[in-house]
Amino acid sequence: MPADRAGRLVLAGCLVLPAVVALATAQAGVTQLVRLPDWWGSWPVRESGGQLGWRLTGVVATAAWLACWAVLVRRLLRARAAASGRDLVVVSALAGWGILPFLTGGPTSSLDVDSYAAVGRLAHLGLDPYRIFPIALGDSFGAAVDPMWRQTPTPYGPVQVALFRFLVDLTGSDQQLAVLAIRAVAVLALVAAVVLVAFAAAPRDRAAAIALTAGNPLVVVHVVGGAHVDVLLGLAAVAVVLLVRRGHTSTAVALAVLATFVKAPGAVLVGYVLLHLLRAARPGARAALARALATAAGVTAAVLVVLPDPLGWLGALGVPGIVRNGTAPSTWLAYGLDWLVPGLGLDEALTAGRLVVAVAGAALAAWLLWRAAGGTPRQAMATVGLALLALALSGPALYPWYLAWGAFAVAAAGGVRARAALVGIAVYLTLAGTVTEGLAVQLVCAGCALAMVAGAVRVAGDLPALLLRPPSVLSRSR
Repeated sequence: MPADRAGRLVLAGCLVLPAVVALATAQAGVTQLVRLPDWWGSWPVRESGGQLGWRLTGVVATAAWLACWAVLVRRLLRARAAASGRDLVVVSALAGWGILPFLTGGPTSSLDVDSYAAVGRLAHLGLDPYRIFPIALGDSFGAAVDPMWRQTPTPYGPVQVALFRFLVDLTGSDQQLAVLAIRAVAVLALVAAVVLVAFAAAPRDRAAAIALTAGNPLVVVHVVGGAHVDVLLGLAAVAVVLLVRRGHTSTAVALAVLATFVKAPGAVLVGYVLLHLLRAARPGARAALARALATAAGVTAAVLVVLPDPLGWLGALGVPGIVRNGTAPSTWLAYGLDWLVPGLGLDEALTAGRLVVAVAGAALAAWLLWRAAGGTPRQAMATVGLALLALALSGPALYPWYLAWGAFAVAAAGGVRARAALVGIAVYLTLAGTVTEGLAVQLVCAGCALAMVAGAVRVAGDLPALLLRPPSVLSRSR
């Protein structure tokens, strides 16, 4: 069946704009004073104002890409009853095509992957990344680290540090190969997560679920281009709920504990497994709970014994929050308190704002976990994802890749509202990460995100024949 005009426009945008974003990002370079390897097409250090045109091109192209993606997701969600196998193939192909331009180029969105490589290099040399900082490296690994993080301990868990060390052990002294190896891990984890999401989703929801994950511009830019391994937590969230659904609770809690030693929010998954068993009314639930507790204790003990300085990261968990991150709601509240309360001071306002938002986020996550533990398998999947998103949104800093913690579980089983919220958050965070830091800019980006989602809803609403009647959401019958 031939594609309609709106469908062709969405397809063209999803086909062309990812390459434009990748090219513009490469030409704009980076603002930090770093020395990066000479990637394909080169990724120079950007001089002040020297590549402003390319940067603006990247912002506009990213916004257009997000708009096309939001319209696509909206149409898929509205036409689930008429979803076809062809839609699943088309969406999967679009997602794969969008990822290609980001696979071999330099890091996009941030230089965190260079910090990953430096942490692995430190561990490879027998140094403790929790006590020795990247500035100690006098080689290409240290030179590529963002100056902001050169003199800070790593906040990554011991399992994550062990992974980085293993990859540097494999790649040797070549910093570029180490970065590509880390990206390979992120991409493989993304593929595994998308496969599990498609498996967990209802058949009519699979196209939308893939669009929300593999086709998500935030995921492409920050997980593939940026090589952020936060996707490992998103993969673990879906896998843990699926394992619990099939009664493999000991395996689920073991995976959850390992995820916690990768990234602290993995503790949410441990809590879900234990609460699920605690609330279970079936025979043998208490014995299963005892086995799960023993397994959790055993895995924890193994990590503490096998990995070097396994608790050193606990003192560094606040490192990401040393920046006054304008993307985070806690920062919005802090600026509001500073404006409303005379004489309070911004530092005190930041402390108060972060505390209030953190407590609220933790309470919301705990409530969501309690509901997940007593809900149906589908409800549990979506609610665990929402709990992880609540933690991400309530931290002292909010970076776009934090969305990966819960996005996959929400995409797999969330309702229309939860998935629409996921679209809105992804649009906001992608725009905010593309433009800059700063409260005013973040508020503008939030308004733009809401406007783009509302526009996508309106565009979709103006095409009822394309949303409700045809057997395909990307085309209409003759």
